[in-house]
Amino acid sequence: MTLRAAALLLVAAVIGAAAAGAQNPPSHPPAPRATVPPRDTLAPRDTVPPRDTVPLPDSLSPDSFQANLPRLGAPPGPVARNGRIVFDRDALWYSGAFTLGELLRQVPGVFLVRGGWYGQPEVVHYAGQGASSVELYWDGYALDPMGADSNGVDLSTISLGLLQRVEVEVLPTVLRVYLFSDAQPVRKARTETSFATGDASTNTYRVRYLNRWRGGTGLGLGVEDLSTGAALAGSGGSNSVNLWGKGSWVPSSQVGVDYQLLSVSTNRNPFSTETAVGSLGSRTHRTDLFFRGFAASRPDGMGLRLDAIAGSSSYGDTIPGLNRSELQGAASVAYRAESWSGEVTTRLRDTDTPFELQARAAASPLSLLTVSASYDLRSLVGGRRSLDASVVAELRPWQALAVYGAARLRHAVASAATLSDTAQRVTDLEGGVSLTTRLIDLDVSITQHGAYAPPVYGIFGPTGVTYPDLPVRTATVSFALRPTLFLTIAGWYRRPLDSLTSAYEPPDHSHLAATLRTGLLPILRRGAFDFLAEVSMEGWGRGALGDSAGTPVLLPGATVVDTRVEIRLVRAALFWTLRNMRGERYALVPGIPMPSAAQRYGIRWEFTN
Repeated sequence: MTLRAAALLLVAAVIGAAAAGAQNPPSHPPAPRATVPPRDTLAPRDTVPPRDTVPLPDSLSPDSFQANLPRLGAPPGPVARNGRIVFDRDALWYSGAFTLGELLRQVPGVFLVRGGWYGQPEVVHYAGQGASSVELYWDGYALDPMGADSNGVDLSTISLGLLQRVEVEVLPTVLRVYLFSDAQPVRKARTETSFATGDASTNTYRVRYLNRWRGGTGLGLGVEDLSTGAALAGSGGSNSVNLWGKGSWVPSSQVGVDYQLLSVSTNRNPFSTETAVGSLGSRTHRTDLFFRGFAASRPDGMGLRLDAIAGSSSYGDTIPGLNRSELQGAASVAYRAESWSGEVTTRLRDTDTPFELQARAAASPLSLLTVSASYDLRSLVGGRRSLDASVVAELRPWQALAVYGAARLRHAVASAATLSDTAQRVTDLEGGVSLTTRLIDLDVSITQHGAYAPPVYGIFGPTGVTYPDLPVRTATVSFALRPTLFLTIAGWYRRPLDSLTSAYEPPDHSHLAATLRTGLLPILRRGAFDFLAEVSMEGWGRGALGDSAGTPVLLPGATVVDTRVEIRLVRAALFWTLRNMRGERYALVPGIPMPSAAQRYGIRWEFTN
């Protein structure tokens, strides 16, 4: 039996087994929902009930509403205060981020590395982990690295405009990012048109259509085109096209299926760099197709739930040797009660990681204590194995104050595609204290990531450098100050405590933003009119990019100031951004300077018809 056939049979078996249970839900009343404390001082708090559907205001009859598919990923709670960052729909609209990398830059300690202006490669460094910094899941389907970079994903290829929610599970040395596609929860068509332009002929067009009909059938379609002209600050022009399609059938809130298509085609011209480091010109195409289904014992997100996914990913390149395809199948069993939750997932692939077992659990046995844990076991080609286990605990002596700690243990292979790569034993530790009040949020933590030789990002081609294998301790302070209802001053500061630094973890790395948002004023109707103005600054001291053939490669220090203005009128949003307004001269990749005083502006408009 082939893996494709086995995966499809697995899907059918899981859905069929649970569908019968879904027809006879328990007669006792639903248990109260688990209370999840605030999780972050930078991103908006998670106010949407996890794994549940909140109907939008609608003039149609109540029976017009059909539930969305439940969100797949880590159990919803209980979760330690800083264990998860949630960017909901409002946060995505007003984050000022055009790419997933820019969104993740709000996570304390993240260093965003870009190959120039928009349309060029974009990766995230977190806690010295190189291409191991981020793991991505789209509606539960793992977006594995493919193509020129078999270790990390180019985050510039993922469109935020197709998402309704992003959740980031924060561990001492990894960010697990769960992406949730948009869906229309009411029987009313929703259409979006979006246009942006800016320096270097940077034009973005996006059109989307979403609808839902009686009986539970739903449809979502979207296309986004991003193109840049010749060379801003030495980077070459580019063009990328994202296509998205989603069909769903959800006859009740306890059973449903959907099918999705994700496609991105990228054409990048060679760089014109200050130093002869090679070319990044390429033509690539990636397609992800997957089918998923669920069956639940209760309609409120509590109780037993079964999920299954079967899909395939393919990658094409102008270099034939980089072409690749992958089959993936997964099944998960989860249970959620008032004070605990758990989930077990098995994932099959026909490539470098043929089998994976994931287990996650969380509990709040006492009102003062929350504990969560995860376990990930992977079998790799060549008879190798990777093991990753983590635990997070939080103690709240009183509601505003939390003391927490986290540990991550790895016996992990950095690059599954490299047969000669063997497992490394690594221990990462974190401890901190957090204070949350109406006026101020404050978090102080100390992290130690063990000696680890992470994989490099192959997407930067000849400019890529290797990273030293060093244990590093860092201290991080993050805060959010709200002196008035409409003004927020938020930021974070991160500094290594040792003289050693790892790649893209420079000394004195900080991010600060002052945001004025009139939508918080009680005299204005939220959603009908909103105005936002923000000035932000990111700065770092001189550090290290890594080393090349034993020669250290330095990261110069810099201070970058950005500004943005956004106005919302009902369902239309107008925006203007100015990046690096002070004209700082710096480079994040050797030989590729970043642009100075570069702007973008445009409009996004959603309407029902």
